[in-house]
Amino acid sequence: MQARNNILLLLVLLVLPVGLVYAQFAAPATNGRIVIGMTPESPLPSEYVHLTVLSSMINLERSDITWYADKKVIAQGPGVTEADIFAGSLGTEVDIVVIAQAEDGTVASGEAFIRPTEVDLVWESDSYTPPFYKGHALPSAGTKIRAQAIAVFRLPDGTLVPDSNITYTWRRNGSVIQTASGRGRSFATFPAPTLFGTDTIEVEAVSADGTLSGKAGVNIPSVEPALLLYEDNPIFGIMYHKTFGQATTVKDAEVTFAAVPYFAEADSPDDPQLVYSWQVNGQRVTADYIRPSEITINADKSSGNADIALSLTRMRNWYMKADAEWKISFPSVGSSTGGADPFNAGKQ
Repeated sequence: MQARNNILLLLVLLVLPVGLVYAQFAAPATNGRIVIGMTPESPLPSEYVHLTVLSSMINLERSDITWYADKKVIAQGPGVTEADIFAGSLGTEVDIVVIAQAEDGTVASGEAFIRPTEVDLVWESDSYTPPFYKGHALPSAGTKIRAQAIAVFRLPDGTLVPDSNITYTWRRNGSVIQTASGRGRSFATFPAPTLFGTDTIEVEAVSADGTLSGKAGVNIPSVEPALLLYEDNPIFGIMYHKTFGQATTVKDAEVTFAAVPYFAEADSPDDPQLVYSWQVNGQRVTADYIRPSEITINADKSSGNADIALSLTRMRNWYMKADAEWKISFPSVGSSTGGADPFNAGKQ
């Protein structure tokens, strides 16, 4: 009698509808014959997620397919191999289950989880920028890039996964940067792109248990250093709030001009590795030994324009070069001498 009852119970379970079986259990036994794909693979909170299924065991196009999200049907029908859903907030989890029944009665299933995360990638170059500069320090040939990945992995209890429990994999143009990657390695330093080049920097973060992951990437172009010219006022210092344009009129007969090498490989404008080549009205002017980034032009007994040209290079960095020109008009404070160079450039 006991054996007969066991046989009857087995027959009842075999003929129960698939939907009823799933309603009674958290999830069917996953046999691995259905693979669920997500786009994006690591969604952000509340992001639209596109789901697809693949199987090498049954023909999904000719199967009855039912999609479940947290046990609720979100799509179903013959050959329904795609579905869409929105990810939840940080710390939430959506259980996706797909059950497919083929024409011959074969049942296959697959399961995946949508766990939203946030990974931000911030970076800066160690190139030179002046005090109070609010922009981004851009990389040029010879400089370095400092990058930081900020992974926000929130658990269901509201706590955040610390960096020490996250493995970071850094890639540059698709190749893994072994020296920068590893557990807790959220910071990375690497050379700037080659001259006129662009590097793609990517980072992938995965929690220690593998349940949470996220990616971020950015394209970083290399730029040429830019030379900007300012007045070095004897009272107020360098007037960073106002740069000289290509053609500028000044009020004083004597002005000290300071060149600022934005984005150059330098610790300061007067870095001893920098080489300044100044010209005024076509004549070379010897730069000051202490402050080679500056020259002083005195037009006390002259009137007219000073055509300033500057070329900047760096020792042992053949790729760094910057050039700029400015036309400066001085006030008429005396009669022109008619000489080849009416300015006393570079003389203190």
